[in-house]
Amino acid sequence: MVTTRSRSKNNRAADKDRSKERFAYRPRSTFEESDALVGYKTIDHYLQYDCLLTREELQRLDEHVYSAVDTSWLDELCMKKFWEAVVLYYPLWVAPNLLTLIGLIVNLTTVLVLSFYCPTATETAPSWTYFLAAAGLFVYQTLDATDGKQARRIGASSPLGELFDHGCDSASQVFVTLNVCYALQLGTVRCGVFIACLISVSLFYTAHWSTYCTGQLRFARFDVTEAQWSIISMLLCTAVFGPGIWSIGVFGYYLKHLLLAAVALGTVYQALGYLAVIFTDGVGKNGSTVAGTSVLFPICPLMAVIVPYCMIYSKSSSTVYDDLIVIFVLQFGAVAAKATNRLIVAHMSRSELSLWDWIYMGPIALMINQYYDIKIDEPRLLKYTTVYVYLSLLVYCLFITRQICDHMGIFCFKVTPQRSNK
Repeated sequence: MVTTRSRSKNNRAADKDRSKERFAYRPRSTFEESDALVGYKTIDHYLQYDCLLTREELQRLDEHVYSAVDTSWLDELCMKKFWEAVVLYYPLWVAPNLLTLIGLIVNLTTVLVLSFYCPTATETAPSWTYFLAAAGLFVYQTLDATDGKQARRIGASSPLGELFDHGCDSASQVFVTLNVCYALQLGTVRCGVFIACLISVSLFYTAHWSTYCTGQLRFARFDVTEAQWSIISMLLCTAVFGPGIWSIGVFGYYLKHLLLAAVALGTVYQALGYLAVIFTDGVGKNGSTVAGTSVLFPICPLMAVIVPYCMIYSKSSSTVYDDLIVIFVLQFGAVAAKATNRLIVAHMSRSELSLWDWIYMGPIALMINQYYDIKIDEPRLLKYTTVYVYLSLLVYCLFITRQICDHMGIFCFKVTPQRSNK
């Protein structure tokens, strides 16, 4: 027994040393020549700083193993069985990332249809649009939940799949939130749509912030699946009874106000849980992140997203951002999605975060136009900067995906044949 205890102590010490080495701080190294560069100095400088990973980061990302704890009660009750049955109908040649992308496109398309009829989130859309949005969210949920199962089924699991999955989730977060805004007609409340989207993307970012600290994605009892089914149910009720149902008086309050209060309390509870994990469960040295960096620093990119848009929205002396609230929050969602994607990549590659991102030029342009009274038409500038931020997000995703595919010798939307061990 003494010998056994001694060996156990030695093993624990060795594991501790390996853990310290694995989660040690490593500053980003200089970039090397890459096939992703295009040969123009200015563009290559932009790509190197904004889109490209170093060789060390790619190697660490290649070593990444997905880790998650799922205690969602609805998943355990019935959804896992449903998803396991659905995945059996997928052809073996269908790539998991293709399922994820199809789900994102379906969700985006249905939200855009509803946005056409509710450009300010105050209008009443035809019933079929709410049904369509509910169906689109269900399809998105199903494909998003079964892509990983398809990957394991065909032996195509990879860090790229996890990154692609969570990256699409970050982009779709604002789409799902807009569904709620349309159903409840939150455009009738000053700042209602913007605040709803701000809370949604902030909570999603905080979830991955905790993952950056612990190396493990943790789902609560009431989490993504339950929230999505709540929204689907809300959209179906709106389709049947109309959005006016949420203005019914209950105990002297509108029903939608009670729902929003319940959501706010749930959000605070979940956010406090994430923050408790962030401050106490860091796996790096002295409770630091997986990259050995401060657990507090990830709040800086989040504030760099939130603060400018709060200033822009509150400073406006006109109703331009209320009249074009959908475009405004879509731009906000794209900037937040890129910040979240960087956080996910930093977690998977165990690398430090950078504060500056070229996508911030979008909100900065809006701020300069406001604060220095530059005579540029605000609606036009809002549309131009929205196109810019989505291009920035798209370029980032394309180059990150290409680098990982080249490094790992796989395809993004095609099943890669298993390598022979001979």
